[in-house]
This record gives sequence, C-alpha cells and structure tokens, in this order.
Amino acid sequence: MVMKRSQALIRSTMDEELRILAVSPYEGLAAILEREARRYENVSMSIVVGNLEEGVRAAIDRLTEPFDLIISRGGTADLLRQELDLPVADIKTSPFDILQAVQLSEGISGKRAVVGFPGIADAAHKTGEFMQLDLDVFTLVDEHDVHDIIGTLRKGGYETILCDVISSTVFRENGFNTVLVTSGAESVRESIDEAVRIARHVKSARAESIYLRQIISQAQEDVVIFRGDGSVFFTTMDHGRNELLISSLRELIPSALEGEADVVRRTVAGKQYTVRSYACPGVSGPTVAFYVSLRRTSPGPQQTGITYLTKEDARKEYLESPFSLTGDINSLKRTIDGVGRSGHPLLVTGEYGTGRTAVACYSYINSDKASHPLAEIDCGMLTERSRGHLLGSKSSPIFATGETVHIKNMDASDRAFLTELFSTIICSDTYRNNNLIFSCNPRGELVGEVISYIKDKFQCIEVELQPLRESKERIGVLARLYLSQLNADLPRDVQRIDRQAMALLSDYPWPGNYIQFKRVLSQLCIVSRDHTIRAADVRSILSLERPVYQHGDSQPMDGELDLEQPLSRIEHDIVDIVVRRNGGNQSAAARQLGISRTTLWRILKQS
Repeated sequence: MVMKRSQALIRSTMDEELRILAVSPYEGLAAILEREARRYENVSMSIVVGNLEEGVRAAIDRLTEPFDLIISRGGTADLLRQELDLPVADIKTSPFDILQAVQLSEGISGKRAVVGFPGIADAAHKTGEFMQLDLDVFTLVDEHDVHDIIGTLRKGGYETILCDVISSTVFRENGFNTVLVTSGAESVRESIDEAVRIARHVKSARAESIYLRQIISQAQEDVVIFRGDGSVFFTTMDHGRNELLISSLRELIPSALEGEADVVRRTVAGKQYTVRSYACPGVSGPTVAFYVSLRRTSPGPQQTGITYLTKEDARKEYLESPFSLTGDINSLKRTIDGVGRSGHPLLVTGEYGTGRTAVACYSYINSDKASHPLAEIDCGMLTERSRGHLLGSKSSPIFATGETVHIKNMDASDRAFLTELFSTIICSDTYRNNNLIFSCNPRGELVGEVISYIKDKFQCIEVELQPLRESKERIGVLARLYLSQLNADLPRDVQRIDRQAMALLSDYPWPGNYIQFKRVLSQLCIVSRDHTIRAADVRSILSLERPVYQHGDSQPMDGELDLEQPLSRIEHDIVDIVVRRNGGNQSAAARQLGISRTTLWRILKQS
C-alpha cells in the first residue's frame, strides 16, 4: 500500500510546477527575484537571504522541502555547487549593473576600484574595455581574499570600493567607502530563464523523500532532526519563525550524541519548552532528533529596559549605522582603542540620531570582552520593577564580572535614580570588574551635572558625536553611499539625485540626524520615478517632518509665550518648550513636568 501511494505521488509530482530555491546575498535582490518570478507560469520560487557560508546553511535548512534547482549569485553560487547535489544556476552580473555602480560612485572623492568574485570582476573588465572606462579591477577567489587585499588597496590609495554585499561589510569595517554592485531586473530575468531550462531536466528526483517527510510531519510534537555537523536535516517547524529555538536545540547536539540530554527544558524568547532527544548513528553520519513541546510562561517584567546582545547582534547594530557606511569610525578609532587598553569607561555623547549606540557596539566588538554578552541598560525604558531588579538582584548586569555594560539614555532618568545607580556601581566595583560604557544626549542641566560627575568619578574618556547639520558639505557623499546601500535593501534602482533635490537635502537642518536622514532617503527611493530623486519629492516628504526634537539657540524661551491665546494653546507651547530643552526626549520632559507620557503626547497632539 505504501509503495502504491509512493508511486502515485511520483506520477503527480511530474505534473506539478517547478520549484526553485533562490539564495539571495541581500534583501534587495530577494525582492527583485520575488517580483520577476511572478512572470512565470508553473514556477514556484522560495527565497532565503544569506552570504557565502550563511547562504549555504540557509539553503540546507530549506532543503527539508523538495526543490528542482537552486539559483544564486557570485561566490555563494560557487559554494552551493561544492556543498549540494542540486543543480545551481548563476545570477549573472550585467554591464548595466556595473555601469549603475560606477554612476553612483561619481562625485565621491578618491580613487576607486572594483573588487569581486569572477562574475563581477569579469563583467567589470568587459564593461570597462567596451565603454573605455578607467576601472581598476581586483578578482577574489574565496571570501578570505577580501582581508588579504585590504593592504594592497590601502597602498594603492583607493578610498571607494565597488563590490558585492559580502565584501562590502569587510571594507566598511576597515574604513573604505563602498558602492554595491547589485543585480538588476534584466539580469535576474535572464538567470531565471536559464534556471527553468535546467530544472526541466531534473523534475522528479525527490518525490519519494516528500512522501516520507509527510509521514514524519504527522507527529503530535514538533520535530527537528539535525545532522552531526549541526545542519537541519528535517523540521516540522517554520524555520523563519523558530530560528532562535532551532539555534538553541543545535547547542544540545554534542550532549545528545553522548547520551547526556535525554529530556531537558529550554526557555527561549520567554517561552518554555520540554525537549526529548534521540541520537542515531545513521548510514551517512550521525543524526539527532529532537521532539519539542511548548510549555507557556510569561516573560519577567523585571527585565524591561535591560537587553543582552551577542557579538553578532552588536556587529549588526554597528553595520547598520552611518559610521560603518562612511568610514567615519576612523576618526574615533584611536580614542576607542585607547579606552580598551586603559580600562577606563567610555562616555559617548551626542544628539538623538548621531549613532551613540553604534559607537558603543563598535567599542564592545573590538574589546577583549566580546566573547561575553553586551548588557544594554536603557534608562528611558526602565520601569519601577526593572529598576529594583537592576539595583538589587544578584542576576543584574551591574553585579556581573568580565562583561561589558552599556548604560544609555541617562538624560531620560531622574536625579534620584541616577544617584542610586552610580552609588551601586561604585559599591559593587562594576566599573573595575567590567567594561563600562555610558551614552547620552548632553543637553539639559541635570545631564550636564551627570556628565561632569561620571567623568571625574570614573575617569571616563569622552567621545562627542557631531550632529549632521554641522557637516552639510558631506550630505552629497552621504546620500550616494546610502543610495548604494538602499539599492541592495529595496526593490528599486535609484541612480541619481537631481541638483535641486540635493540642494534641498543639504539645506535641511536634520534635527533627527542620521536616523532621520536614512529614513527620509528610504522614502525618497520608494516614491522616485525613472531611477531619479527629484526636488518635488524632497519638498513633499520634508514637509511631513515635524521638528519635535529641534536643537540650537532658535528654540523659544518662556518669555516668548503668547499669553493672549487660549489656555490649551499656552499649555501646548509650554510642553513643547520642555520637550525641546530635553533634546526631544519625551520621557524626560514628562518627568520634569510631573505628568505621564500619555498626557504629554495628548497635549502635543492638540492643535
């Protein structure tokens, strides 16, 4: 009976649609793949995002489902061919893709070079010869070559690198400007055409496997089966929604193989699980099956405002910041490295949106304690209960040893709490036993006193981050670098910002600094037409920006209140002044006024 059902399944599989797994090195390409795949009848495409080995792992995890073919790009495609039996089709790099990157790099000072795996390098050579472009091209054989080539590029005086997403991360960490070479819609269409032609010849290879997996999926508990190397062989779970749980189970593999993890309990993302394990030698190597059942529990409110980051979490935070994109971290690197050697705490000051948390993360990932978690204490998010946990619990990061503790948004706290916090840090020797980082907006009388105190008491070394409005001359370069990144993250190909639009961007005061700048540029990319951002689009979007965190001497003083207007308007103007004086921090303003944040928000919404 089973054989007949299996044979019927094989016959039906021959008539089903083609199933293609796309492994995209970046989100923007994933969006283009998804859009272009809709043009094909009888083709179903699943997409995962990951670079090189990360992409290979993501593909292996998804191969619990049947696919006829894999489509990917550059070095990731080469690795997939080495690791998997399924055919792999390349997403080619076209001359148009190279020309788009070259155009985005225009206007960025310094020598430029193209660095990439053979797909990009060969396309750059051919495009440069055909278009008579002055392009210096460096070819990578594997991902480790990126680190080896940095010295050569520095000696050659190169400042801007045209490269893929994989190389971009390394170059940005080493202070280079990067412009991404992304694959456009035309390149993707040609690649899918080739993939479909190949897949027609390999349609029914996995039909029997589908049937066996369907049987296993009928189990009442969730099942995750790992190979001995930690890759997922099969799971009944939605891998995307249960990534943290699957990662936690992966840590149990060595114990399960040794018979030491028969039944365990795991708490992941506030949920408690009971896990039974079963290890099997296997024909092609050992496997471990985990049977997982959920036991519901509620997260502890005492942790509100206290977050733990791994080195990879902090690295991601930094890489999404302006310092990674522009190489500006080089101006702070000497000070931050000096802090690491001296053992003194670091103090990062700057307005909202200038990247205080990113600098703290950079300091952490380059410290000698990066193998331990980074504990972030957000003073603006702490509740009465989490304050009590922070100052009195043995599991509080304040009483840890050998870790990094980042105390942020001190300007959002009241004097009494900060006094008690600093007293606890002193009594517990936190600043001697751990790497300590403080960060805040330096505006306001209270925070000014706090900064003076901690600099003297803890011998903090300060780095001050400048607001974007004080670097207007860099707006053009910054906009082009952001555009390059956004073209990889969004399904749009924006190639230029017209002169009037750039002037408007340069003249705007950017009260929200880099966070606001990136958000506005993302909106402009979405509404752009014909690959161009125009002045009308900029005017329209900037008109919606509300200066709720305005800075500078232009903010009104108490004596400028119009006392002839209705009481509700006078109340609104007073609250607005206090919010501005607190650097846009509504929590701090509400505490100063003695009202709740909800009341403050309601007053500000009144017109």
